[in-house]
Amino acid sequence: MTPYPRHGDPPLVSIVLPTYNRADTLPRAIDSVLTQHQQDWELLVVDDGSQDGSCAQVQALAQGDPRIHLIRQANAGVAAARNTGLAAARGRFIAFLDSDDAWRPHFLSLTTAFLLAHPEAAWVSTAFEQDCGNGEPIPLPQDSLRAYAAFARSIGSRRLALPAGEQDDLLRAYPQREPLGDWAREALAQAELTDTPHHLYHADLFEAMRWGYLGWLPATVLTRPALASAGTFDTTLRSASDFPFLARLARHHRAHLIGVPSVTKHERAPSGRPLQQDHLATGSNAYRFEVNKMAQFRRVFDGGFDRDPELRRILCHYELYAGLAALRAGLRESALRHLRAGARWQPHLRRGYAWLALALLVPNGALAARAAEAVLHGADIAERLATGHTSLIDLGRKATGWFSGEA
Repeated sequence: MTPYPRHGDPPLVSIVLPTYNRADTLPRAIDSVLTQHQQDWELLVVDDGSQDGSCAQVQALAQGDPRIHLIRQANAGVAAARNTGLAAARGRFIAFLDSDDAWRPHFLSLTTAFLLAHPEAAWVSTAFEQDCGNGEPIPLPQDSLRAYAAFARSIGSRRLALPAGEQDDLLRAYPQREPLGDWAREALAQAELTDTPHHLYHADLFEAMRWGYLGWLPATVLTRPALASAGTFDTTLRSASDFPFLARLARHHRAHLIGVPSVTKHERAPSGRPLQQDHLATGSNAYRFEVNKMAQFRRVFDGGFDRDPELRRILCHYELYAGLAALRAGLRESALRHLRAGARWQPHLRRGYAWLALALLVPNGALAARAAEAVLHGADIAERLATGHTSLIDLGRKATGWFSGEA
């Protein structure tokens, strides 16, 4: 239940922040809301049954700021928590933030300025970065688009190819580009981002989402009409529920992307240590995520597989990813099932036969997982050597440190 009565006019933005056992990262996420240049918001923190002190953190912050509201529920998953937050939201616009990530101070001012200046627009996203803790942030969605384009080429598709003479990876999925208008001037000035030209991108994005995630909820703000068309989050699966939600937005409404990095996707806690609660898509949750992502892919593009050979080839790749994730988790029988469904004598998919052979030759699940990790580690080293990202000297130093206990 919400400990504070909510009176007065609705805020401009309702922020839905689900959390579960994220006491190590939740203060960073909330602080990124408190430091926004746009301060007309309410923050709905939905605690999904945490047992690590998360609630006490939020209660302490809420005592000093009536815009912060804590809603507690029994553990039901992130999709259910988001739905709980949406049911309580009063704002004109809806934004989402994950408890392990953070907005930059200009995120809300930039996105709301766009939506206020373009009443015909239903939703808008921004560029963002992934921080893996190594000091080298990865620009997104640009990096994902390059990977998806390489994937498309590997199965003979020209989708996501860049226009001739262009090097802007956002144009792979967003074919229309224009400079940011006067609506962005104040937000950019507040953020001291006026020295570099920035762009706004537009697309009918739905068909491009066959390649994977082309959006991210914490980088997205939407209107009430957009929320009505997207509906609620699917609670039947514990992960990947954001994919069909974003796909429904893209199916019903034109997508807009502000090419200014405005959100950071963190892979580690502020201390630099691993998260005390794994991401839903990595670590111990990786296999379940791949299975759920494939199920959501089937639902989103249901009806298209019979008439679209490209969709069928992509589905085979999803089977391959799920099979490899199962193999790495020691789930040999599940790995065999997925690899048999995905392996084909086609580029990339033929690798499924190699993984299938490994799973058949190593009958013990734990040993098969160790063998798969060894193969992947060796392939990673070979790629780093081939691309110049490491050297034999570097590898020797790491090996020396490992044997001496210093690594």
